[in-house]
Amino acid sequence: MERKLRYVWWFVIVGFVVFAIWRLFLPHGSNAYLQKTASNREIVVYVTGAVEKPGLVHLNSDARLDDALKQVSPLQEANLESMNPAEKLKDGQKVSVPYKSPPLAQGSAVIGNPNSAGVSPASQSVPTPAASPTTAANPASVAVPTPSGGKININTAGAAELDKLSGVGPALAERILQYRAEHGLFARAEDLKNVSGIGDKTYEKMAAQVTVSP
Repeated sequence: MERKLRYVWWFVIVGFVVFAIWRLFLPHGSNAYLQKTASNREIVVYVTGAVEKPGLVHLNSDARLDDALKQVSPLQEANLESMNPAEKLKDGQKVSVPYKSPPLAQGSAVIGNPNSAGVSPASQSVPTPAASPTTAANPASVAVPTPSGGKININTAGAAELDKLSGVGPALAERILQYRAEHGLFARAEDLKNVSGIGDKTYEKMAAQVTVSP
């Protein structure tokens, strides 16, 4: 009986020792193993922006931002001061490396001295004055200067010059231009009578002031 009791106590003691070892040592060992396994696990991040080699970067799960930057080679224009190189990265994370100043978009205007931006003065575009509605609609209304003190050439004069003729106002000047555009140049000064609103009396007032010769 005493012998059996002794065996029982031995089993109890051995079981307690085994339990103590499992309780005290194995959890720590398993945690260390899990941590080591996690540190060896790979993550993938996407790096873009002011870098030479944008794209996917494969890193260890405990990698920092500095590890990713070393693989993509930041440009000189990269604003690294605004980033935290010690930041811990996560799988699937996107990292955008900013520029020190936003790059100029293609076709954007250069303000200031064009030579300082590598633009030659000859390459600058000079704005073309917009044509007035009257000129665009009726090219015949463009005035051609007449010799000083000479008669007004009704084949080349514009509305402003025709308005200077005796008996002619802005409305009648426009009708003269319209007639010239529809029927061509005047063959004789007397052909002005064919314009609506110009009769014999009106023509007599301007006869000495007009010509069809250059």
